[in-house]
Amino acid sequence: MTAVALVALVACRPAGAEPARRDAAERPAGWTQLAPIAAAAAAAAQAEGVTIDAVDAWGEPALGCYAVWLALHGGTTGAPALADQVLGSFRDAARTRDGAERTRVGAAAAAGSQAAISLDEVVKPSEPEGMLAFSFARPPYRGRVRAQLGGGRVTAVACFGNQREPAVCEATCTRVLQGTAQGAP
Repeated sequence: MTAVALVALVACRPAGAEPARRDAAERPAGWTQLAPIAAAAAAAAQAEGVTIDAVDAWGEPALGCYAVWLALHGGTTGAPALADQVLGSFRDAARTRDGAERTRVGAAAAAGSQAAISLDEVVKPSEPEGMLAFSFARPPYRGRVRAQLGGGRVTAVACFGNQREPAVCEATCTRVLQGTAQGAP
């Protein structure tokens, strides 16, 4: 269940074919479809026992604003345990990426790139189905996640931006995330 975390941390990375889309959250006006990010999310979510139902990504790269929507399922895990998995995946993805960077560019250069991911404003569901909400930061990105969880299913939106136009990204992300919360079952 690491797709949201990996995509938010990696942002754009080269990827293959565009994954299937269905019932995605509404794309913000003026934002363009970002197939490479959607494909990266699909690739990151691939795991034994996990089926990716749909994934989509959009952004306004000139402003530094991005969003990823995904739906996946596997097993019958309830919302509290899924919330722990999602939150853990953010922390694990940060450690994995830092390790890869240290290996690739050397310890001296990586010393400045070891920025840990911080999670704030965490609201976890306590019922078998519910909404997980939190904000995250890993410089230069800041964002928020809303995920409907339960019965082994995750439907999530991560919306994030860098320092270029933080107020514009935040306003747009608020609308995207409100739409997700209103559309939750």
